[in-house]
Amino acid sequence: MLYGRRVIEPQRVPHGDGRKRFILNKAFQYKYCWYMITAFVGGALLFFIPAYYFISQNYELFKTLAYDTQPRLVEHLEREMTWLKVFLGASVVAITAVTMFLSIRMTKNLLSPLIKMEKHMHQLMLGQWHIEDYHIPEDDDFRDLSMTYDYFYRALKANTETELKLLEKLSIDPQNREAYAAWKHLLSEKRSRLGFKEEFLVNDNVTEFAEVDRRRRVS
Repeated sequence: MLYGRRVIEPQRVPHGDGRKRFILNKAFQYKYCWYMITAFVGGALLFFIPAYYFISQNYELFKTLAYDTQPRLVEHLEREMTWLKVFLGASVVAITAVTMFLSIRMTKNLLSPLIKMEKHMHQLMLGQWHIEDYHIPEDDDFRDLSMTYDYFYRALKANTETELKLLEKLSIDPQNREAYAAWKHLLSEKRSRLGFKEEFLVNDNVTEFAEVDRRRRVS
């Protein structure tokens, strides 16, 4: 029995499959995406707002001088001011879009191996030791962590197999029904974890149990 087991509710939103899936955990990715956007766009605005203010002040000055000396320059100044506003607005939008894309992609690369590891660990928590081994992707950003987890998983599986072999070598008196039932239960549990077929009586207890049963019938 597993105590304190956390119920894992999937928070992933499938958007395509394989490498095309970018949103693996909405809450985590959107939170850090918002942090990155705030940092980059905020830094850009700290430059754009003062620059726009001083350019606007110079624009009003040159516009006044142009009316007094060269009225034809007013049209060029207004066109330049319009393009400046378009450029600043497009820059803010572009910075926001690029930061969002890179943030989602970065968090996706960070979460992907962890989520794969979590799913594999969840199956182990349910006692499914016969599942496929945990494979380490070549482009895994957490390769050291994945290798450590793979070693941990293989060590636990090897320990379970060793425990099963030791249990099979035990000689339990069939007349002691409580101990014999507990032994059979442990064998069944270990075999089910490792994906083996149910073969409870595998040692000399088979012959011993048959001999005891024959004596009871004769008596």
